[in-house]
Amino acid sequence: MSFSAPLKGFRVHCGGSGPAVETALDRLRMLEAEVDAARPGPLSLIGPGVSAEAGLRGQFPENLVQADCGIMALHGRSEAQPRPLGVDYVSVLTGIAAVQGMLATTLAQLRGNPVSRVELGADGVALFAVGQYIAAATADEDPEGQEGTPSAARPPFVSADGVAFEVEAFSGEAWQRFWASLGTPERAIGRGWRPFLLRYERASVSLPRELHEAAESTSFEEIRSIAASTGMHVCPVRTVADRRTDPDAGSPPWSFRAGRAAPPGSGATAGLPLAGIHVVESTRRVQGPLATRLLSLLGATVTRIEPPGGDPLRGMPPMAGDCSAKFRVLNDGKRVAEIDFKQAEGRAEVLELIRDADVFLHNWAPGKDIELGLDAATLHAVNPGLVYAAACGWGDALGKNPPAGTDYMVQAYSGVADALTHAGAPPRPTLMIMVDVAGGFVSAEGILAALVARQRTGRGGEVTTSLLAAADALLHEPSPAAVDGVFAAADGLLAIVTDDVDALCSLLGISLPSSEELPDAITKALGTRPVADWARRLGPIAVPVRRDLGTLVSRHPGRFERNGCAIATSPWAFS
Repeated sequence: MSFSAPLKGFRVHCGGSGPAVETALDRLRMLEAEVDAARPGPLSLIGPGVSAEAGLRGQFPENLVQADCGIMALHGRSEAQPRPLGVDYVSVLTGIAAVQGMLATTLAQLRGNPVSRVELGADGVALFAVGQYIAAATADEDPEGQEGTPSAARPPFVSADGVAFEVEAFSGEAWQRFWASLGTPERAIGRGWRPFLLRYERASVSLPRELHEAAESTSFEEIRSIAASTGMHVCPVRTVADRRTDPDAGSPPWSFRAGRAAPPGSGATAGLPLAGIHVVESTRRVQGPLATRLLSLLGATVTRIEPPGGDPLRGMPPMAGDCSAKFRVLNDGKRVAEIDFKQAEGRAEVLELIRDADVFLHNWAPGKDIELGLDAATLHAVNPGLVYAAACGWGDALGKNPPAGTDYMVQAYSGVADALTHAGAPPRPTLMIMVDVAGGFVSAEGILAALVARQRTGRGGEVTTSLLAAADALLHEPSPAAVDGVFAAADGLLAIVTDDVDALCSLLGISLPSSEELPDAITKALGTRPVADWARRLGPIAVPVRRDLGTLVSRHPGRFERNGCAIATSPWAFS
């Protein structure tokens, strides 16, 4: 085997089906395990000295979980109307989480810990995925409520020649220069900046119409040129078909590179699978911190490098005690080392910190590691057994000078925005943080695979993941049932998923209509009674669409702990 084939010599057995299982099998296959999907029984990974098993609890039709865990409410927040995402988001994340659990179990056994089984359910994964929004809705101080006003003037923008595009700005100065160069009125530029800046946190944005009018009067090539000269970033909104023609489409989501021979990793005979593993991170925003939060829930000790005075995002409202609720949910339980690594003394502190670490993760801009003198070669000279991990936006897909690799930009380029959109409507990214979350899952998955490779080969190495690769995973073709939608009852919305139309109509007390008339017939029947009544009558094929994220905590009491806000607990249970 090699460092880039961590599961070479392993076999996967599974007799199950569905998008979560298919996702897990695809990813285990890309890690070079031999997959036998015809053998009945649970998802299991068997290799030299290792036998790991994953149990996926319960049946979880995608849209029922999206409805029950607040995802539909977040996706439709800008329209003030809950909507399904249109992709198997929860199922794909659950498949990745199953692989993470199996890799962690494999690593544990290789290190002497007898843990052999992991269990997880889609509800736990879904609640974890929207954990930042639940934390904001349950913060002790000024909890964030849902947006109630529909917004028509939201991104993407459309140029004079009909190109839909997303924009990204990292400073108010770049924002002002760009829109001023397009002839936008000064007042509209100022009114648009704060809502644009907070769109990630709120999953909603309403921008001045004048911004759209300025874009609509300018060709896309001119917009690109102005963006390049003003520090703005733009990206066209592409289709799934566009993405599938790219040379890198279909590539594995992780890039591995072996390092030098190193002493074997430390052992652990008890506890969570990553007990005794030390991770050092220098990351910001969501993708990187979420990856290390997942690793900490698997038992790793995480030390977070922050600038002197702490990460400014600690003060982002709403607050949970003395810390931002959204920051806390990503970083709770991590150690903090305040280091200015732009100075020689700070870089020396980083090198000392990683001397005995197992993993170093950063999500710096391309080339920043070399500029800082904290690249893989430098760190491996200090610690040959280190897994050096980078969580980036684009990987190598867009060359040396790509546009900003942020959630909505990657949604636009990757085709995810297209996949989320109803047939006949122009592609539009969701304003819910989605690709960043998937990117954190993929980064943690790659790190776990690299740790297994290190344990098996006796070499440190590198692993690189990207938001673009995470977005690609979300393009899994959904398989809707005969009835799979959101319908209005007398006092709210109900998600229904079933293939048994006859049984559904019987429960609704209606005769079987034609397929064209079926949606209207369902809606007419549901309108006679409240949601709670229908939920009881229809049973497991129907779930009320949850709009108030704060109520999710009482509905799933075992899935949260409290530290100034509700924080989603581990999606895994090991035995």
